[in-house]
Amino acid sequence: MKKIDTVLTHLVAQPIYARLRERECFRRIKQALPEPMRRGILFMYVKNRTLFFAMKHPAFKMEFDYKLSSIKNLLTSLPPLKEACGDFRIEHVKAFVSKFSPEPKPVKDTEPRYRERATGTFSVTAKKEPIKEAFESIKETIERNR
Repeated sequence: MKKIDTVLTHLVAQPIYARLRERECFRRIKQALPEPMRRGILFMYVKNRTLFFAMKHPAFKMEFDYKLSSIKNLLTSLPPLKEACGDFRIEHVKAFVSKFSPEPKPVKDTEPRYRERATGTFSVTAKKEPIKEAFESIKETIERNR
């Protein structure tokens, strides 16, 4: 009887699960990096044998560029990373700042809110009843908003 590890290895090795292998590779790369660098990574992808890191902020990119040689050594020296990422043949590593924000920005209320400056202390001297009622309702609204 086969062990579950063997069965899963054979399943994941099929071409249909290439994305799953890719995600596992990226997960292991991210775990191998120091914690401050991990927080700055939005996503990763491989294109033309180049591993691209999308960073959240230009400061993270500057730190990444500063430590680029140590990151390349890390990718070539760790056996778990060689094993997980062997299919991709990563030759170059690059970073860029992504235009996508990590979390949605809160929606700001665009309707201006002002404090009521009127006091509503005016006398209504209108003679006609509909006009008098309109002025009274304006007076009440002013007092409510104050």
